[in-house]
Amino acid sequence: MYFNRRSKKIHSEGGPSCSSAGYHKADDEMSGTTSQADPTDATARTILLNQPQNTKFCDNHVSTTKYGVLTFLPRFLYEQIRRAANAFFLFIALMQQIPDVSPTGRYTTLVPLIFILTVAGIKEIIEDYQRHKADNTVNKKKTTVLRNGAWQTVIWKQVAVGDIVKVTNGQHLPADMVIVSSSEPQAMCYTETSNLDGETNLKIRQGLPLTASLQSLEELMGLSGRLECEEPNRHLYDFTGTLYLDNQNAVPLGPDQVLLRGAQLRNTQWVVGIIVYTGHDSKLMQNSTKAPLKRSNVERVTNVQILVLFCILLVMALVSSIGASIWNKQHTEEACWYLSRAGDISTNFWYNLLTFIILYNNLIPISLLVTLEVVKFTQALFINWDVEMYYAETDTPAMARTSNLNEELGQVKYLFSDKTGTLTCNVMHFKKCTIAGITYGHFPDLDVDRSIEDFSPLPSSSLNSTEFDDPTLIQNIEKNHPTSAQICEFLTMMAVCHTVVPEREEDQLIYQASSPDEGALVKGAKGLGFVFTARTPGSVIMEARGKEKSFELLNVLEFSSNRKRMSVVVRTPDGKLRLYCKGADNVIFERLTDSSQYKELTMAHLEQFATEGLRTLCFTYVDLEEGVYQEWLKEYTRISTIIKDRAQKLEDCYELLEKVRVKTGPERCGERTGPERCGERTGPERYGERTGPEDRSRGRVRRGVVRGRVRRGVVRGRVRRGVVRRTGPERCGERTGPERCGERKGPERCGERTGPERCGEKTGPERCGERTGPERCGERTGPERCGERTGPERCGERTGPERCGERTGPERCACPLQATRATLTAHCMSLGDSLGKENELALIIDGQTLKYALSFELRQAFLDLALSCKAVICCRVSPLQKSEIVDMVKKHVKAITLAIGDGANDVGMIQTAHVGVGISGNEGMQATNSSDYSIAQFSYLEKLLLVHGAWSYNRVTKCILYCFYKNVVLYIIELWFAFVNGFSGQILFERWCIGLYNVIFTALPPFTLGIFDRPCSQQNMLRFPQLYSITQNAEGFNTKVFWGHCINALIHSIILFWFPLKVLEHDSPFNNGHGTDYLFVGNIVYTYVVVTVCLKAGMETTAWTRFSHLAVWGSMILWVLFFTVYSAFWPSIPIAPDMQGQADRVMHCWHFWLGLVLVPAACLLKDFAWNAGRRTVKKSLLEEVQELEARAVDPGAAVLRDASGRSLNERAHLLTRVFRKTPSNVGCKNSVQQSNVSHGYAFSQEEHGVVSQSQVCRSYNTTRQRPSV
Repeated sequence: MYFNRRSKKIHSEGGPSCSSAGYHKADDEMSGTTSQADPTDATARTILLNQPQNTKFCDNHVSTTKYGVLTFLPRFLYEQIRRAANAFFLFIALMQQIPDVSPTGRYTTLVPLIFILTVAGIKEIIEDYQRHKADNTVNKKKTTVLRNGAWQTVIWKQVAVGDIVKVTNGQHLPADMVIVSSSEPQAMCYTETSNLDGETNLKIRQGLPLTASLQSLEELMGLSGRLECEEPNRHLYDFTGTLYLDNQNAVPLGPDQVLLRGAQLRNTQWVVGIIVYTGHDSKLMQNSTKAPLKRSNVERVTNVQILVLFCILLVMALVSSIGASIWNKQHTEEACWYLSRAGDISTNFWYNLLTFIILYNNLIPISLLVTLEVVKFTQALFINWDVEMYYAETDTPAMARTSNLNEELGQVKYLFSDKTGTLTCNVMHFKKCTIAGITYGHFPDLDVDRSIEDFSPLPSSSLNSTEFDDPTLIQNIEKNHPTSAQICEFLTMMAVCHTVVPEREEDQLIYQASSPDEGALVKGAKGLGFVFTARTPGSVIMEARGKEKSFELLNVLEFSSNRKRMSVVVRTPDGKLRLYCKGADNVIFERLTDSSQYKELTMAHLEQFATEGLRTLCFTYVDLEEGVYQEWLKEYTRISTIIKDRAQKLEDCYELLEKVRVKTGPERCGERTGPERCGERTGPERYGERTGPEDRSRGRVRRGVVRGRVRRGVVRGRVRRGVVRRTGPERCGERTGPERCGERKGPERCGERTGPERCGEKTGPERCGERTGPERCGERTGPERCGERTGPERCGERTGPERCGERTGPERCACPLQATRATLTAHCMSLGDSLGKENELALIIDGQTLKYALSFELRQAFLDLALSCKAVICCRVSPLQKSEIVDMVKKHVKAITLAIGDGANDVGMIQTAHVGVGISGNEGMQATNSSDYSIAQFSYLEKLLLVHGAWSYNRVTKCILYCFYKNVVLYIIELWFAFVNGFSGQILFERWCIGLYNVIFTALPPFTLGIFDRPCSQQNMLRFPQLYSITQNAEGFNTKVFWGHCINALIHSIILFWFPLKVLEHDSPFNNGHGTDYLFVGNIVYTYVVVTVCLKAGMETTAWTRFSHLAVWGSMILWVLFFTVYSAFWPSIPIAPDMQGQADRVMHCWHFWLGLVLVPAACLLKDFAWNAGRRTVKKSLLEEVQELEARAVDPGAAVLRDASGRSLNERAHLLTRVFRKTPSNVGCKNSVQQSNVSHGYAFSQEEHGVVSQSQVCRSYNTTRQRPSV
């Protein structure tokens, strides 16, 4: 179904404005179909070749910043004024401009407000300037463009539509372009699109045969004609265009001829193309959204409390105005003639109301805003300066790109993570193998328990993807061991059965593989002396221990996720016909004869490899009879020309040849897969620990959130091709703790526990990614496999709509939407009362089904089902779907979300989530530039959340609560004084003392609380991730806590005002004849207030530093010094005549010194007693850890228990043992079963691409020199 609509251009802030036109949007967004151009706009975009363009197109400059030069002021003011405190003080500043209303002057609020906004503006400018710099880094990358008859090097932002651009191997595409020619045969080229769609497997794109031969400079300059294509749109997999060359027939263009901005050219020396979309018109930028204005949850709660406090302020002002009216009626002008109130506006109720509003306005701390700005900015610097989050290999520190969300890091409950490049880094290493019942490949010391630290020195590059360290294998070949023939055959298969293309750069042999899996195997064989050296259209050439051998390549039986294997038919140097096959163990084992040797022993070894965290696959071969092969070849040739269902029938044809039973089965390889594979079948705690040709995890995801350190209720997560709805500490621990690990370790267990009660254990986001990443989805969790492994109650998690009908009657309908609805309904009903509660379940869904699940009518059902699971895995989802899922959870669940990714395809969800974290990886800087925080390795997320997040939350909330406390204490006293002065609006304290209260005398304690305080040490924050639940659940800052502090301040203000007043009420004059006026009382009360609030800051401090002492004691001393000097100003300095001699009189009053001891003590004794009683009755885990730290006792040596009474120390001890390898008993019969369960190997090649794997193998002749431009 198609429909017309006008496209809405979505540009990042600061981006150029680009023209927009209508286009047809395919209903199936994720389909491979090509969208059709609007009939009314069939030639919507016409691009002239080697000529000036008739239309002005969008330039290639991109921007991800929040502000532009013109938009800064309005956007910044909007962001600031929507803060309730700023809006309130703006109102007060305006009211103060009314003559004779303000008791404190006209500019006492306006000037501080302007200062605060200026400081905030400077901070925003600095942060946005960093984004501008990052954008400039991208915009100033260099590329090569054909201009003025020569190749010229220009920066990206100078690339224009219609330019002919040359991109070389390893470079990123500067804009969307149509392929003209390349260094590869038939204008083929390889691209990695992980920056766009998260896929790490290389995709083959191919130019038109019409232009494939245009390689020389003269030929390209002579290119003449026009290119017509659809208007820019966000559909990554759709493109419709037509190429009109002079004197040639029109040729259609599709998505297979287009290279997109953000993709990286791989395994191709060069490619030449015509630019069609630039800048914000490119599909990459069309899928991005402008940088949002984010506010933290703490800030939102604070705003609400400020509004309530403002209402209370209004009530206070109203009560005071009514009190003034009553007093004025009771005290007439005749009775109080000495007041001279003739013409006094204080008798007007409304003027009084405004006066009291202004008088009490400091009840809301104006200094809070600038204090928080400084505190958060400093916290951001701590993140930037953290050497433990610095990645030396790439010289990349952690970076807080915004400081407004620091405390939000301490409240994350839902983690959405990309998988490829984020959880893993796509580096594969060949580690182990088993041949003829003998395993090879080991660590230096087999008898010593190995922990995760033993696996630290993993290389970061896949250039040499072999770490095979067992010399026994070579020795067995050299010494003619009985299995030497099988070893040689095994290594020969590794060097022959693949689609890798070799290249020579100087004297070095470089392998260009479409997947890291295949590259690791070929490099592994090379390291063992079986070197793949060359490929021709009809042969594979290798050197076996120095002797060159040529294998005639007859057929390539291609890999697909359904087949889970690939095969090649070759003629060996001795003339034998042989079929080599490699694939998942279940498909290989079922093709072995019953008499095959070493079958059970090999299966046991596979178990052991998988238990160690390695991915496994099997190799096998069979010698073919000439007659059998020729018969099969005839059938293959016939099927190759069939139009209908050709792909399926070809797979059936491959099966005919591969079903020839293998007579020898000893050679099996337990590879250990590369980075993107690591940990797929082991809990997060096993990521990257022992991986051979398997995906190394990102920063070894050591003790990361996904490794189980965030357990016992911290982060719930989703991974999508991540998306993870990952879990909090208690969650991670439940599924990654030792008590769980054994249940799912053996590969043979994966298929056993797919019942709901088991599935969640091994498919938490961090576990499911192993086998449900898009590249794995088809293998065991794709829709077509669902029914095999799970009952109806599970299959909806990962079923494409096309399979629903097979499993659940009602879904057997033509409409995928109805099928998805029926499946969701069935699963929701099967959960019954458990719906909406977390269950031991994992939900797996692909992008095709997700499109319907996110529709308006099914969204709520999908959300309910997702929230009922521990983990949700979304496979092959578009960038827009990622952001839609995050937005759905963000809007419907009251919890803080965090999204983390490393590619441009993750920008949407990063910007949508409450907190966005970008990985500075190999997929460009798009995600990092759009994030709130950037880190170099996923493992750093643990410290970012558990330490910096929790500390920042604790510090910010303490700072906020303390600022409100100290202001309420002082300024509520003005209300009590109003009851004494007849509600006249008279202030008790000297004006400058009031103004400097927040600026000087109590300014330091909030800074020290917000910058240096910490609940407990970094080591214990990581050792007991349960502590994160305190900040995660907002136990330290909520409505109850906020008003508890305000009520406490109210009580303190009563004690601080009424006690001294009653003591001094009947005092006699001093010896010099001076009496005790209101200012004398005010100075005494003011001194008590300063001392009390400073000591209160000391009570709130849990980590005393030199700065804490300076803030507490220094603030009190500073007030005393100021009071002494200020009282002596007059008349030498014409300031504050009322204060003359006040310090001397106060210091000589014994009531003052007695009250200085008793009054603050009376205030704080109540707080001390409350805290002591609460800790005695019910001590929290945090308080227990704090007490142990205070006594210098290692909390790890004490017996700490969680809320359920379980020993946390025992649990932490057991978790450390999870990372120690327990040798498997390879002879255990219980282990040798479940041969129908795949151990997880899958080739990450592109399936059904524009160029088949067979064509790729036959297109190359690496013995010849490639053409150059």
